Amino acid sequence: MKNIKYILFIIVLLFTSCALKKEYVIGDSKGITAKKIVKTIEQNQNKFTSLQARARIDYSSNNKIKTNTVTIRVLAGEKVWISAPLGAIRSLITKDSIKYYNKLERNYIKTDFSYIEDLLGLNVTYDMLEKLLFGQPVLELGSRDFEKKLNKENNQTPNKLRSYIFKKAVNFDDNQFIGLFYINPYNFKLNSQKFFEELDSIKVADRMHKNSQTFSINYKNYTTINKEVYPKRILFLDSNNKSINIDMKSVAINKKLNIPFKIPRGYNQINVDQ
Repeated sequence: MKNIKYILFIIVLLFTSCALKKEYVIGDSKGITAKKIVKTIEQNQNKFTSLQARARIDYSSNNKIKTNTVTIRVLAGEKVWISAPLGAIRSLITKDSIKYYNKLERNYIKTDFSYIEDLLGLNVTYDMLEKLLFGQPVLELGSRDFEKKLNKENNQTPNKLRSYIFKKAVNFDDNQFIGLFYINPYNFKLNSQKFFEELDSIKVADRMHKNSQTFSINYKNYTTINKEVYPKRILFLDSNNKSINIDMKSVAINKKLNIPFKIPRGYNQINVDQ
């Protein structure tokens, strides 16, 4: 059951405004506006039809690290397929379902995509998952969401990248979340996107701070393939000090892909919908 929770945590995290007047951004290009930044972000979206990558995934929790090497295949707008060596563990995520099986433990999961929504308490979609994997904001940004430049210094450090910041408030069920989007001024992809639960005054008094961080996705490096920019390393962090680091070892795009998935007979179904 621990392995099941581990796989589900990976799947979940693989998903998972203030009105301001129009103003010019103090940044690397003089005269660039928030509206132009938004337009450039949209223009720089990846236009691949298929993608395959070999990836190393490190999962850290309670000072313990588990490492797996997997193959990731994506048919744009349709499905994400993840397989461990020899197909020992395999999952398939589509617009309306999540399927997974484990040959070692002879069990499987088959559930609706709404399971992710119930688990997170967020209205997530398959399209958000793809955007998250490729360094795109999971929410649509507008010029009114523009906040400010993160820092005006010319020097950068790994923990302080120059970014255009966008802020967006979103209601999910009965909770309100704040999304912060840090846009790289050179490739107009994300340096990071972070989500916080906005707390009411009573909760603020109890916790002695204004926001409780829910999770963040950080993009540590990018590579260029056929004139398009793709993330090489993605780091997911949540408020419970759990993390997933995805290190893309090789990426190929627009190749014909085989995406085999068939749950073997005789496996026990694990009911995750209860």
